[in-house]
Amino acid sequence: MEPRGLHHVTGITGDVQANVDFYVGLLGLRLVKRTVNHQDPSTLHLFYASWDGRPGTTLTFFVWPDTAAGRRGVGQAAEVGLSVPRSEVGFWYERLLSRGVSFGGPAAKGGLTTLTLEDPDGLPVVLVGTDDVAPPPSAEQRSGVPPEAAVRGLHHVTFWSDQVEATGEVLTELLGFEPADDAGTVRAYRAPAEVGSVVYVRDASGFWPAAGGVGTLHHVAFRADMDAFPERMRAYAAKRLLALSPQREHGYFRSTYFREPSGAIVEVASDGPGFAFDEPLRSLGERLVLPPDLEARRAELETVLPTFALPGEERRPRRDLGWTHRFVPGTGGPALVLLHGAGGDETSLLPLARQASSYAHLLSLRGHLANGGRPAFVTRGPDGEADMAELRLSADELAVFVGQAERHYELDGAPVVLVGHEDGADLALASLARHPDAFAAAALLRPSLALSEPPRGRLDGKRVLLVLGREDPAFAQGEAAAAYLATAGAEVEVVRLSLGTVLWDPDTEALRVWLAASAA
Repeated sequence: MEPRGLHHVTGITGDVQANVDFYVGLLGLRLVKRTVNHQDPSTLHLFYASWDGRPGTTLTFFVWPDTAAGRRGVGQAAEVGLSVPRSEVGFWYERLLSRGVSFGGPAAKGGLTTLTLEDPDGLPVVLVGTDDVAPPPSAEQRSGVPPEAAVRGLHHVTFWSDQVEATGEVLTELLGFEPADDAGTVRAYRAPAEVGSVVYVRDASGFWPAAGGVGTLHHVAFRADMDAFPERMRAYAAKRLLALSPQREHGYFRSTYFREPSGAIVEVASDGPGFAFDEPLRSLGERLVLPPDLEARRAELETVLPTFALPGEERRPRRDLGWTHRFVPGTGGPALVLLHGAGGDETSLLPLARQASSYAHLLSLRGHLANGGRPAFVTRGPDGEADMAELRLSADELAVFVGQAERHYELDGAPVVLVGHEDGADLALASLARHPDAFAAAALLRPSLALSEPPRGRLDGKRVLLVLGREDPAFAQGEAAAAYLATAGAEVEVVRLSLGTVLWDPDTEALRVWLAASAA
């Protein structure tokens, strides 16, 4: 079977909630799948499409929080068009105005009427009013968009190329498109007999190269019979020296990748088995779906992945409490305040904490300082010595933050337990010593500082776990920290492991046992 036009387009977002609000809440698309990038399970992957999620209607996004914005340029698809009935452009004009969305148009050309806007990450999106649209969805829309006005699917993508002839040849000779028209610096190609399968190639010769990141398109996928088409692909790739990836099984479709001559990533994908392969059509997109080999990691991934609410669902109020953090509500028990180690961030300790306690609330912070360009909780000089004045200030700020978070997340009554690794453990130790009334207990994993000044108050009755690594260069400092805490009256438990600084399963087990004993 010959190729049949656009399959899907994949972009990059940095703000998952804003992305969902735009594509589901504003444009009325359906979230048909929430899953992960199979090559990087820590990346949330969202699929928006028509009600049944058929190929040619699908926009997908990798969620990369706190990633730098990309740059449009040569070697990238830089715009996506979505088909709507031309008779309904007025509806969309009024909807965008009423929502306070900035847009350009309407503009009319060649039997099309367009409204041009950007999504929250800056990705150009064009609503293309056309008489050549698929039938309206049979199911009720959930976002206030009536079926007759609904987005019907992908209309076009626009490639920026400095090799327009070679890019056009890939579209015609390999992907089965036909030249449609040539408007100056932009050439159009259309898939035969396909509604809304148009590719524009813009001549961007002399322009700067693209840079991937938030607000850009990662790749464009085209439809093909992946049982028959690979032979044609291999023959063409050998002739034009294109490098093909091995064929990959994504569960919902099979595909292969290559870069077209200007550098943009192109995927060729099968139609089936489709998004209803592993969940009922009626409930598509309502839960996180994982491939079988990742199912054992469900609890970990559900804890780490960014969270969001669909329109109409209850959403947790967001507030800047002064520290970048992630809150994962539990079902009871303590609130674990997680402070990562070297090279980590606010997600680093979430899997360990959830494995250690299936019910605790998790409040995980990102280091507010920098160490070698990475988040850190302690600043060190060239000799490795910690800035103690700054550590004391951070310890005070942490206690204030935790108090605010308790009120904001309604954690009153839940015992607050500090859990820190490396410099996160050092900050936890300092904050416990300076504000013993703010915390019920602390677990220090590979601490590297031994405080010398006495705590502000006695630590009588405070339970403290130290998990030390015998191969850790800071092992001696950990032993000294244990002695310091015991002198201050804390109930100290020390677990010594034949490990270095990296945390492994024995650390998780030590924390689990200690937390269970605390709850007993």
